[in-house]
Amino acid sequence: MFIRVIRKQRSKDSKIFFQYTLAQSSRVDGKVKQRSILYLGSSPLLEDKINRDKVLRFLKGKIFGNNELFSEKLPNELSQLAASFYEKYCLKYGDNHSKNGASIPPAPARAEFHNIDIKGLEVNDVKTFGAEHLCKQVLDRLELKKCFTSLGMTDVQSDKSLISIAARAIFSSSDYKTAQYLETNSELQQCYNIEEKITHKQLYAISDKLYANRDKIDTFLYNRLTTLFNLDDKLVIFDISNTYFETRKQNSKIAKYGRSKEKRSDCPIVVFTGVINAEGFIRHSRIYEGNIPDMSTLGDMIEDLESHSPTNASKTIVLDAGIATEDNLKLINGKGYKYVCVSRKRLKDYPSSTIKNTITQLTDRGKNKVQLSIFKPEGFDDTWMYVQSEAKRKKETSMSDKLKQRFEEDLSTIKNALSSKGGIKKINKVWERIGRAKQKHNRVSSNYKIQVIEQEGLAIKMTWEFKQEVIKQDKTQGVYFIRTNHDDLNEEQLWNIYNTIREVESTFRCLKTDLNIRPVHHQNDYRIQAHIYQTILAYQLVNTIRHYLKKSNIHHDWKNILRIMNTQTIQTVVLPTDKKTIHLRKPSNPILQAQEIYIATNCKKQYPAKKKYVVYH
Repeated sequence: MFIRVIRKQRSKDSKIFFQYTLAQSSRVDGKVKQRSILYLGSSPLLEDKINRDKVLRFLKGKIFGNNELFSEKLPNELSQLAASFYEKYCLKYGDNHSKNGASIPPAPARAEFHNIDIKGLEVNDVKTFGAEHLCKQVLDRLELKKCFTSLGMTDVQSDKSLISIAARAIFSSSDYKTAQYLETNSELQQCYNIEEKITHKQLYAISDKLYANRDKIDTFLYNRLTTLFNLDDKLVIFDISNTYFETRKQNSKIAKYGRSKEKRSDCPIVVFTGVINAEGFIRHSRIYEGNIPDMSTLGDMIEDLESHSPTNASKTIVLDAGIATEDNLKLINGKGYKYVCVSRKRLKDYPSSTIKNTITQLTDRGKNKVQLSIFKPEGFDDTWMYVQSEAKRKKETSMSDKLKQRFEEDLSTIKNALSSKGGIKKINKVWERIGRAKQKHNRVSSNYKIQVIEQEGLAIKMTWEFKQEVIKQDKTQGVYFIRTNHDDLNEEQLWNIYNTIREVESTFRCLKTDLNIRPVHHQNDYRIQAHIYQTILAYQLVNTIRHYLKKSNIHHDWKNILRIMNTQTIQTVVLPTDKKTIHLRKPSNPILQAQEIYIATNCKKQYPAKKKYVVYH
């Protein structure tokens, strides 16, 4: 045991002073560590080393009960000071001391009892804790801090980067609002021992830094995920999506008007692609101008796959119909990869035996059925699979009926005008109205045969007839085709491979809905790309947590996980005792559903209460 001397100076020009702490050295896990026992203040009497030695001998004698036989009598003022230190020690640790001089009582497992004034009990500074505590432990397991420090970041910069990723996953808000959440609502900063305020400008700088190192981060993170979950890396999914802007972005080079997935044709958009594995983890992503065609992005996706692939093993690429052009399929085949995709073409003629020799496969956890049959059509080198889905048939029939109903309502309006006073009857005007209606309902109008009877330049009668084409009749019956260059797959195997594309749908749904990647409010193009990339990193964290839960048969979406975890809070409990007031920072116990999530992710449900500070009366 010794008295530690700490030199203090509030500023370069201020006076130097000293503070003193009673400390002890001990060996923990084979390493010598120093532990602060008691703060002794900054009394001028302790500036003299002889006085410090006398006070130390007095305290050791009192604490360990091994007073010297011929103890030295202290001067009155020094004796009072030493006695006050011992009284303070007793208030902190109690009166019963351990006989073992190698440790300081109380032992870690020893209970601590105080007389509490119930009426003076207070709970202050309540913040959300559960989601933050869960995300921190999973991020630690992903070892991203090791990656960030290898990029030249300091420990504080690495921790702030992890905070920004977790905050994006938890709050899914703008950087400005995220900074407010971190300051007033969340314990996330304190989980990383960052006490200083993190501003929205610091969050901007962090996202810029992460985006600048995206290739190294993507490679490190995907390799870590592959190792952590022992993933089979033979199946790859390519897909493309976009997000829109609420402003016009006139000076932007990447925000362009295009085909918006959210039907926001009034807003400029930016396109992003994903190379995704069967478990939904993103191997690599790219960002493009909003008006780029879907099919033109495949070459870059294959390049990313080759440059970020940890192995050279043969891979199967699953594609959406929007990318699966004939040229793209030839490109994939030429690169030595296998592909599975939905055909962009609908066959008019296929063997009748295809429909007769089908197998039944259950989908959607046994709720629906599909009829499957593999065949090789003439004029194609690859294998096709006929798919007839009852659920898709109902959906397509419903959509078709609604479109036909709307078109026929417009035709009826034109027809009724022929017999009404003041209605449009001139033949050329009637055909103009019919043309506008056909253009408005172009998805179904080509299937209608419309006749108008004319007399003296006026239309007197109008009739129409619906005639379904064979190729479109397949569509309303829920028929579509899957193509592959695999030669050794049966119907069930091919269907299971194709259904991994649902992970892509889940991925983009999580990015857009749960993590609010849209709309983008940034003005700078680089900041736009950094925003999208940071959201993708947050998604990797979210998908890691959900992957753990799926293995335990827990299928919550991310918003539901947050709802459950946010029931666990942390608060400062103020305990007024007869001798001191204790301020205790303690998390609440998690509810049952939150405990199940902690168990499934193999995370600790909380940490021990911490004494923030003690005020002695």
